[in-house]
Amino acid sequence: METKAGEWYWGAECPHCKEMAVHTHDPMRGKGDVKAPGGGRMECPNGHRFDAAAEDLVRFEWGAQ
Repeated sequence: METKAGEWYWGAECPHCKEMAVHTHDPMRGKGDVKAPGGGRMECPNGHRFDAAAEDLVRFEWGAQ
């Protein structure tokens, strides 16, 4: 997924390198009480692939981490 600095996403921390991996865009921009989308297979910017459960997903602003 193409990311843009300042945009909000759902994602998880890579267990290998601790970089954030994007799962999907967050149209609510981190606001509101929204249920996390289903988890799944993700890839961090360093190319590590891993599975993350929905309960492990967090909202974050790309470029702010």
